[in-house]
Amino acid sequence: MLWLCPPPGGIGLLENHHLGAARRATRLKLFEPVLLRIQGHAVRAHLLDLSATGALAHCDSPPCVGDHVLIEASTLGVAARVMWVRAKRFGIHFDLPLPQLTVDRVVRGD
Repeated sequence: MLWLCPPPGGIGLLENHHLGAARRATRLKLFEPVLLRIQGHAVRAHLLDLSATGALAHCDSPPCVGDHVLIEASTLGVAARVMWVRAKRFGIHFDLPLPQLTVDRVVRGD
């Protein structure tokens, strides 16, 4: 069953068969505080890993599957779409891939 906004503790998933290459992008671990802008509301979150094509994030009030979000951090600003939600963790796919220099800069904390 596909949940657009899963019940608390549940799982939501947005099916997209065109993301195979995106999932193969190297993911780098980090703990980066960010601000998510979701439908005009600002929500605090943390990125737990990052690649050129997406990220794993954690938030006390996660967005819903399919939501478009803007991710803002000191060294990052990117538009993305929420692909899945599991409890307080969720996967994000960027609208446009990040340059590898940007990924490296965010992971290093520059």
